[in-house]
Amino acid sequence: MFVIGQVVKPQGIHGELKVKIISSFPERFKQLDVFYLREDEGQICYVEKVRVKGDFAFIKIRGVDDRNQAEHYRNNFLYVRESELFPLPDNDSYYHHQLIGMKVVNTRGKSLGVIKDVVNYPGNDLFVMEDEEGREHLLPASKAFIKKVDTASGLMTISEIEGLLE
Repeated sequence: MFVIGQVVKPQGIHGELKVKIISSFPERFKQLDVFYLREDEGQICYVEKVRVKGDFAFIKIRGVDDRNQAEHYRNNFLYVRESELFPLPDNDSYYHHQLIGMKVVNTRGKSLGVIKDVVNYPGNDLFVMEDEEGREHLLPASKAFIKKVDTASGLMTISEIEGLLE
């Protein structure tokens, strides 16, 4: 299960939820039919209506018809199954979960470390790589630097930039 948003508060008096979007694809909410409130698929919610404005989605779900009912959803995360993830726009796009744990090698095949996290910055995402000695390095998520990503084999090939891994 994957988090796509978090309920911030009820919106209005008709049971609508204001949801902070936690997704690189806010447009996915316009096609959202169902989501779960727990990672174990414990509570399924059927979507009746969605509006997206900026970083927020305003969602009306079946069976929640007033502000008091909507209040029970405050701070809950919205989850979807992997099969319900929004299709990626191209072959050079990846979900974070596909990259975390991936082995990193240079263009000569030398092992450099493992991707531990992906950090989003306005200018460019960064990969947090841990080397064999436990040191962390920030790698730019740039096509000029990342030569190949093979999700099937769990391998990322990078160009080494002098001083980057020191």
